[in-house]
Amino acid sequence: MGLPLKKELKNNKMSQYIDLGKTPESPEEREKLIAERIKMEDYLQSMRLTYAQKTVIDFLTSQKGYQNEDLEINKEFNVQMTDVNFTVTADIVLNVEGRRFGIIKCAVSSLESWERFTTAFCRIVESSQIPFAIVTDGKTARVIDAVTGKLLSEGIDTIPSKEDAMQFISKTVFFPYPADRLEKEKRILYAFDAIRCPVDTIGSE
Repeated sequence: MGLPLKKELKNNKMSQYIDLGKTPESPEEREKLIAERIKMEDYLQSMRLTYAQKTVIDFLTSQKGYQNEDLEINKEFNVQMTDVNFTVTADIVLNVEGRRFGIIKCAVSSLESWERFTTAFCRIVESSQIPFAIVTDGKTARVIDAVTGKLLSEGIDTIPSKEDAMQFISKTVFFPYPADRLEKEKRILYAFDAIRCPVDTIGSE
């Protein structure tokens, strides 16, 4: 973890500590890291996020090496079935070097119950499968291989880092989910989307 550094808030004289994720090696790197963190904080403040989303985004950017441009927040995908079209939203998408690498579902409880939803999401929202389905409450996480549906690891620290993602992408051939099973996955996604997980939104009463 990086050294906590102090900065003045823009609109008042209060101060807060910023975890930069690493110890800067030079004054220039320190200023760059601070600027990146402030940019991310400003971006998050402009969105309506759940507490779990905010916690996970902070973790990804401070501990796992991701930057603002690597994360798609509340990303919507349109899904077409034979009899209905609908839109599903990914809480967080890990998008590294133009390749979507993982979908993160932020749930307030019952993580295991949302694994099937997140796995189906990864299988059908793009022409090629997104490899990793991740379910988290901001404190722990379950990482699933979306292609096989098998649980790979447990614990928020086991979420792949950006470096892990880059290595995986460089060695992996991405391929579509079997066409004869797509409709079933879409219907699973549709059913889950109708019973959205309750949220605890930052700033809400």
